[in-house]
Amino acid sequence: MTCVRLPDPPVATLPPAVATEGRLARVATLAGFAAFTGYVYLMDPDKGGVYPLCPSRTILGLDCPACDGLRGTNALLHGRIREALDHNLLLPLLLATIAIAAGSWMLPLFGRPARTVHVPRWLLVTIGVVVVAFTVTRNLPGFDYLASDT
Repeated sequence: MTCVRLPDPPVATLPPAVATEGRLARVATLAGFAAFTGYVYLMDPDKGGVYPLCPSRTILGLDCPACDGLRGTNALLHGRIREALDHNLLLPLLLATIAIAAGSWMLPLFGRPARTVHVPRWLLVTIGVVVVAFTVTRNLPGFDYLASDT
């Protein structure tokens, strides 16, 4: 019996211009993250700097889940973990989410394929419930320790 060898299927490759665009976008994003992190490290939000105002705090007078995130990030970058958590208890969750998403997208810069992060539905629901509960609680009277400093 004779075996017939089939040709290998074509390998999908990106044209050089598209591959370069994707690489440039990743490098620019990485540079943007580095510049923003450096700015937050150098410019304490408590002492000045140009930072955006929180729309929900400005318009509704309510703290959103990310309120005081910049102050917390500044404290975390300076090694003041307790102070960072005092500013925003959800900061570790927020920063971990950003790090995982950005890190997965930037893998091609290091010769690895980009990955899609698959999060189980139960985890998404749990995170959603925690974020909503935190947001409601930090805006209730008697929970001033969860409110933002502004």
